[in-house]
Amino acid sequence: MEIGTDNYNKFVSKLLVTFLSLILVLSIIFINSINVYADTLSSTSTDEYVLKLIKRGGTVEEIKGKDINLKLNSGDSSVVSYDKQLLNKCLDNLDCLNTKNLIEPKSARLEYRDYDYVIVSEVKGNKINKDVLYNKVVSAINNQETELNLESNNCYVTPKYSSNSPAMIYAVNTINKYLSANITYNYAGIVQTVDKYKIIDWISIDSNMSIILDESKVRNFVEGIASSYKTSLGKSIKVGGGYSGNNHGWAINVDAETKALINHIKNGQTLTKNPSYYQTAISGYFTNLSDTFVEIDMTNQHIWFYKNGYLVTDSDIVTGNMSAGHATPVGIYKLYFKQKDTVLKGPGYAAPVSFWMPFNGGIGLHDANWRSQFGGQIYKNNGSHGCINLPYSTAKSIYDNITAKTTIICYY
Repeated sequence: MEIGTDNYNKFVSKLLVTFLSLILVLSIIFINSINVYADTLSSTSTDEYVLKLIKRGGTVEEIKGKDINLKLNSGDSSVVSYDKQLLNKCLDNLDCLNTKNLIEPKSARLEYRDYDYVIVSEVKGNKINKDVLYNKVVSAINNQETELNLESNNCYVTPKYSSNSPAMIYAVNTINKYLSANITYNYAGIVQTVDKYKIIDWISIDSNMSIILDESKVRNFVEGIASSYKTSLGKSIKVGGGYSGNNHGWAINVDAETKALINHIKNGQTLTKNPSYYQTAISGYFTNLSDTFVEIDMTNQHIWFYKNGYLVTDSDIVTGNMSAGHATPVGIYKLYFKQKDTVLKGPGYAAPVSFWMPFNGGIGLHDANWRSQFGGQIYKNNGSHGCINLPYSTAKSIYDNITAKTTIICYY
């Protein structure tokens, strides 16, 4: 019985050893087969590897593994190697980098149409940033990816501004707001309007889409209205001078009005206004200027006197002698006072007059009974020492109706 048991145990042991040996042999064969298969797969995958570059619009270009000598590193199938020079050569040969096919990107822009600005859409173009493309391709190859979308991976050079850029939208809204402004100046018989037709020449757009309102151009306009006056002859003339203390004439505050006008434009306002003046009281003077004033046109040698909107008198005159250097100064003044029966004295003369009305230092209105003719070209060679010589009847009519501080306007 014991012998039989012993033989049996020996038999089982031999059988177990044989079985284990067989398993070991089969395992070695299987492992070798797997390695051979893996090596075959690696070789096949690198040779057949293709990276598809999907361009804007859906067209495709390819970079093939065999063209860049792509290999999986031994011992780690997740690490690849390739020839960088070959990769650069492949990139250089891509159609998307061919300058012959290049369409440069262009930013959206503002265009002036029918007195309003509109946004003209950007041109995306097809220009590739080669450095970005190279880095994206390397990353895709290292990760063994098979597709690379150039647009979603930001390989294209993009315009600085699109039609939806906040800066672009803000710019078009701002500039059209400026152009919507309509400011009417109504002063001393003159009406001047600042609207889009004028404002368009005062604004510009810089490269950062900032809207620039040219302050110097606005100021030039304000300086113009500060010296404009609509004469009785229906023309516009320019006057200056006459600003001395309280004898300020048309004392428009150019600085204040320039600032105000810029503010009106930027706020897109519509309004009618008088200009800003140096003194509050003077605004009433301008309001009433068209009612009572003296106007002296020294080119045409003529005077008009209006009171409460009605012409009291007008006539030819003689002003300062041009050839002797006594030309009557241009300006807008106020009458100092009026005086009867006085003698006007100066170097080498003493002239008795019946009506004396000074308004600019020693210059004033007075009768000149020593003259038999007035007007024409007399003033050029036989004029006064600067005063306004009037016929007796004209001087009396003005004297009887004028009061101190009445506006007197002198111009050529």
